[in-house]
Amino acid sequence: MMVLAEFEFEFGGCAGIIYESLLPELSEGYQRTRTSLSLKNDVLVLNVQASDIISMRAALNGWLRLIKISYEMSSLIRDAQVIN
Repeated sequence: MMVLAEFEFEFGGCAGIIYESLLPELSEGYQRTRTSLSLKNDVLVLNVQASDIISMRAALNGWLRLIKISYEMSSLIRDAQVIN
């Protein structure tokens, strides 16, 4: 059974930064999942394809956590630049 998931994230101007920060993670090879990231009009698109629901859960836990951390870090940097 193949499981597919697609998420779109609108970050209000920092999607490109988050996209660039996550690109190195795509080079990791996994046997039961395939992941792609794309950037469409400042919207980050995450596609995950998994061979089973357990693999999908694990992949989504990892990717959603990475996206959240990247967003939080880019927000901190942006806020620090506004203060200076």
